[in-house]
Amino acid sequence: MTAAERRKVLERGLHAAEFVFCRPDPATGLLTAPAGAPEMMLGALRTALVPAAETAGAARLTHYLNALGSGRDAEPELLASCFAAALRHGVILSAGVADERAEFLLGRMEQLFSALKLLPSCLGRAERPELSPGAEALFATLPEGKAAVRSALANADELSRGRCFLFRSGKLIPVSPESVKPVGKFFGFAGMRAIYQDHFRDFTSGVCNVPLLIHSLPGYGKTSMVLSHALASPEVTVILPEPAALEREWDTLLDKLIRRPDRKFVLFFDDIDPRSVDWYHFRTNVGGAFSPPAHIMVVLSSNYEFPAGILSRGRRMSYPVFDEVRCIEMVEDFLRDFGLKRPPKNLVSLIAADYTEEFGQKKFTELSPRTLMRYLTVYGMSRGKRRTIAEMSLGDVITKPDGELFYEFNIELMRSLYGEEYIQKLLKDKLKNL
Repeated sequence: MTAAERRKVLERGLHAAEFVFCRPDPATGLLTAPAGAPEMMLGALRTALVPAAETAGAARLTHYLNALGSGRDAEPELLASCFAAALRHGVILSAGVADERAEFLLGRMEQLFSALKLLPSCLGRAERPELSPGAEALFATLPEGKAAVRSALANADELSRGRCFLFRSGKLIPVSPESVKPVGKFFGFAGMRAIYQDHFRDFTSGVCNVPLLIHSLPGYGKTSMVLSHALASPEVTVILPEPAALEREWDTLLDKLIRRPDRKFVLFFDDIDPRSVDWYHFRTNVGGAFSPPAHIMVVLSSNYEFPAGILSRGRRMSYPVFDEVRCIEMVEDFLRDFGLKRPPKNLVSLIAADYTEEFGQKKFTELSPRTLMRYLTVYGMSRGKRRTIAEMSLGDVITKPDGELFYEFNIELMRSLYGEEYIQKLLKDKLKNL
């Protein structure tokens, strides 16, 4: 390639980079680019086009190339910057769209990468040894050709790394939650399960994206049920921000997801304390002056009740208290799933009673659906335990789960969570009903 041909490629690459990354600043009339890789790419291309004699005291080309190639994740970061720029142009390259905007942008990206690959050859003989191994590797592996550029940028999509992400400091971090199981493996609380199925079906089918506001005592499986029902639909991606993001990073997160109408997002704020949250951003952006677009649904989960002003913006789910009746319902559902079409009442009663007895022996720290499922998992795996309880169920004396035990545990748990005043109010309401 002649010097003139090389200069032409670099000029096209610079113009492409300015189109992809830059926005005019009305105050100065200058083109500005986001800090980081875009700024470094523009600096490198401009420096490569300026004669060396005119750059005395300025950053040299090697400085820009080494800055671009520094760090273990240099290539992913550079490609991610280009993918983010495409989103700002309204083009989602990972969706495989082949409209005019996408093709035009890809053409500019191809010109940009062709110019970037040429940059190391622009170094003088004295500068070449100063190029770092990281920069050498980066520019050697950059994609070449429109198809390769499209593929590389699609792989740079941060959402291509999974379907469940933590949101921390403006970044999406892929995770594989351990509590996800098939939706058919939840037992008891039939009314609650029906609400989950109905609400997530409406969201994925585009009927509505009204926020789901879930409240229960600890250990009822709220987290697991939300994740399982959300991830049961292949088109749904779950985002798990920190509770504090309701106040600090709400706009950043929403802006990131609004740009991705090719996916459906469940924005799941788990284990929040409504009493200490500043609800300003939520009230403004959910049912206030604005509402999330149809491909984003907010789910809030808490051990405490939500304020009335927040409940009015969504669908309220409040779990009934876990007692001996719901314990028996869960055991019956488990046995049906285990293969018994009509679980004998005596067997169900003995299993529930054995669970409460193990709680009394301090094998569990709480009476809750969570610890009952732990007990039933052991029961299902232990042939000896199953045989013993089955033989006892044929006897004359059948033990029932102790309702008083559930009552006392729930009262103490509510007292520790909500205070004595809450318990007094419960008792007063109960007396009024009498």
